[in-house]
Amino acid sequence: MFRLIMFIMIFALPAQAEIYKWVDEKGNVHFGDKPVANSEEIVIPEKTNVQNRPTKQERDEKRKRLLESFAEDRADKQEQASKQKKQKQKLDRRCAVARDRMKVYNRSRRLYDLDEKGERVILSDKARQQVVEQLAADISKNCN
Repeated sequence: MFRLIMFIMIFALPAQAEIYKWVDEKGNVHFGDKPVANSEEIVIPEKTNVQNRPTKQERDEKRKRLLESFAEDRADKQEQASKQKKQKQKLDRRCAVARDRMKVYNRSRRLYDLDEKGERVILSDKARQQVVEQLAADISKNCN
């Protein structure tokens, strides 16, 4: 029984039926296995796996390019993540410094700035208020 099935399959593979295509008077397209008036034969090319199959070297090259592409993508993502992490750490440090400075400003009675000679110049109450407001705006804008 097995031999019979194999025999039929071997001879069935190369067999190819003829296919015809025609358009009727209403404009409908039809397909069939027998020729009709105004029909044309459609030739379906036979697939040959041997010709289209890549060689081992071609497969290896393709695999190598794919792996290199994955490695490049992975490296780019890691580099981007590292940059984002450094940027976040930098921003977190700035926020911590600004918050600490705000605590100092709120505890102190007077604020001062240094002039060109390096001597302290005490800020007026109005100037002090402007500095504190600017610092508070920076904290609310840049810190979460």
